[in-house]
Amino acid sequence: MPSRAAAERIRKAIALVNSVADEAGDEEITPTEIAEAIRDCLELPEEELAPNVRRYLGEALDAVSDGMPADFVAMTLYAALGALREGGAKAELN
Repeated sequence: MPSRAAAERIRKAIALVNSVADEAGDEEITPTEIAEAIRDCLELPEEELAPNVRRYLGEALDAVSDGMPADFVAMTLYAALGALREGGAKAELN
């Protein structure tokens, strides 16, 4: 079953990126803050994140470093969240 902590951290990173994409709020969110939220996800223990989830998170971190648009980063994080759910579904079937 996917880790609730992992899903919450990924959702937190998505919310942060979406706030940038929507240009909502008075505060300016920096790429450093977004990268930190993604790194928080990657710091979870190996058993909580499947390799493909880590790959998507790594791609999202690279996208932030490369200056890609927030929408692209968010889509990559959504893919990580979906992969996390898929990993849990496969584990339940076995």
